[in-house]
Amino acid sequence: MAKFKFTVSTGFVGSRREETIEIPDEDLEGLDEHEREHLIQTVWEEWLWDGNIDGGWVEVEE
Repeated sequence: MAKFKFTVSTGFVGSRREETIEIPDEDLEGLDEHEREHLIQTVWEEWLWDGNIDGGWVEVEE
């Protein structure tokens, strides 16, 4: 298993979230550098939006 440290922070004191995530070697085997980075980015985005950050937008009518 390949291990990666995922982090996110808003910059405010106490807002940093950090977790070590494992990605199976089989998922990374045979990938070129671009494909590998894309896979890791995808896993990070899933981690980010699955309970580690909450946000959104709403249209403001004037």
